[in-house]
Amino acid sequence: MPETSTAGHEEAEDLRAANAELKRQLALMRGLAFRDQLTGLFSRHYLTDFLAREIEETSRESNTVLALCDIDDFKIINDVRGHQSGDIAIVCIADILDDLAGGQPVIRWGGEELLVVLFSTTDQEALRLCNRMRDEVAAYRMDDGLGEFSCTITFGLSSYDPALTFTENFARTDRALYRGKETGKNRCVLAQPDLAE
Repeated sequence: MPETSTAGHEEAEDLRAANAELKRQLALMRGLAFRDQLTGLFSRHYLTDFLAREIEETSRESNTVLALCDIDDFKIINDVRGHQSGDIAIVCIADILDDLAGGQPVIRWGGEELLVVLFSTTDQEALRLCNRMRDEVAAYRMDDGLGEFSCTITFGLSSYDPALTFTENFARTDRALYRGKETGKNRCVLAQPDLAE
């Protein structure tokens, strides 16, 4: 009888250990699904599957700003220096933004576009922070083995309007970014009411 009890106990312990390992692997897989492989930033899936709901809820209580940045003249970096240099630029800029974001989510939206979600932040605070990010990126020297180079970034910013969908809010932010690109790059542009259409 004691042998059966011991065997049952060992079996239960083995099942608990296997269950714990499965949970650990599942958490790791979820983490990988929500992280961009190149930069280690949150992925677009994290935003669409989880963060968009939090943005909508929080924006009803306090100002939330979406800040979308794009690396200026990125195609030239890829064409002249090569795709590895483009990847180096994305990683370095992602690190700078993530360091300065103060724990706010930074997402690799796609390609050379990065999105910073600034919860409980006024428009003016967001502009100050994004200008600081922009200045830090412009001053940073990267080395790709071919020599040093630097990049600039342009930001489009928009306060999140809870009366609009996430897609509509993002479109406002994207239009502000486009306006920044059209008016000289290496700048931060806050969406104005005339851009809301």
